[in-house]
Amino acid sequence: MNPVTPSELALWSAMAGAIVLLSLVAAADLVASRSVSAARGLAFILLTGGSSIFLSGLPEMLLPALRGQILLPLKASFGSLSGALALTYLGVWVGAARDDRLIRWTVAGGSFALVGAAVVLAIMALLEDVWTPAQVIAAAAVVNALSVLCAAMVAARGVILGDALARWMVVACLCLAGMVGGLYSKALEATGLGMAVLTVACTIGYFLIVIALTLQRNREQRKLKRVARSLADPASGVDMTLGSRLLPHVEDALWRSARVGRDCVVAAISIANLYQLGGVAGHGVDQQILVVLLARIRRIVGFRNVVGLYHPRCFVLVVSAVQDPRRSQLLAARLCRELREPVSVSAGHNLHVFKPSIGVGLIRIAGSCTDALGVINRAEQLALEATQLSAGVIGEDFIAASYGAATG
Repeated sequence: MNPVTPSELALWSAMAGAIVLLSLVAAADLVASRSVSAARGLAFILLTGGSSIFLSGLPEMLLPALRGQILLPLKASFGSLSGALALTYLGVWVGAARDDRLIRWTVAGGSFALVGAAVVLAIMALLEDVWTPAQVIAAAAVVNALSVLCAAMVAARGVILGDALARWMVVACLCLAGMVGGLYSKALEATGLGMAVLTVACTIGYFLIVIALTLQRNREQRKLKRVARSLADPASGVDMTLGSRLLPHVEDALWRSARVGRDCVVAAISIANLYQLGGVAGHGVDQQILVVLLARIRRIVGFRNVVGLYHPRCFVLVVSAVQDPRRSQLLAARLCRELREPVSVSAGHNLHVFKPSIGVGLIRIAGSCTDALGVINRAEQLALEATQLSAGVIGEDFIAASYGAATG
């Protein structure tokens, strides 16, 4: 092992200190919230951060007796295990596995392969007469480079499917690439001070970006869960795209689906009795009702799909890049079931219960479509018919390239 300079020792110690600090914060969050997401965050930091510390060589710098074969199995296997965990959590974070086979297969297959590779690498590290330590580390570096590639594919796919936060996850994957490359170069003793500085910066940047994105997504989900329970404040911060501003988002979703060669589901949701409580509870209660229903819809379709209020009594949503033909039926059934749940609204000191009368118009589109306004209007017409007939859902299938010719 090459002599360690005080500058390098300070750099790797600073990286380890940052990881330990983030671990303590994650542990405190777990104690405070006792949530599954907090437990995932702590496990991610401990495993991925521990792998980074082992590969940096800091334990050997501080305790020279650990040099040799003692830490080699950990260096060989921890990187792949942390890659499997990170890839699994990324799939949960993107939340598109139900609709997109590429994400589902990449996450499931990649995680399984990484766990298997970790076991093989640990065994090879213990069998000293098969591979040299340098060969074991080099093999681990190749495996982890593939895990970075899988993570980047999933994050990029999230961007293609319309997840705005996924753009920052792509940036995190770039930091991850620098982190993995630098750490394995350090483990192979093929790095200098400049590379060490870049590696530490990429490592800390990766953890900070991932933690920030995870906290933001968890905060959004908690807010939607709270608002969906009713008694919503109209100024609760739930984003609502209104009227004509909705049209460009629908066009973009249709274009994304056509670009990846997948069907697209456009749904209109009519609330026939929205103003029923206006004379009793005051005209402001309709805004409370709309915010609650919007939160419920957003929880059903996720963050990457388009949801907006076309006009006061009609929501429009677009689920892009649908691959499972049963997805539209399952979506419609869940929308009807959850949106028909009573909504509690308050007017002064009085509490009122509103039971929405919901109709859903569903259109499944294949191919490219340039008449987004026509699709929205047709879906609304179907939703109104469903409300009048008490049918719940009325759906049609269209070939979007020749919109207007119903196929079923």
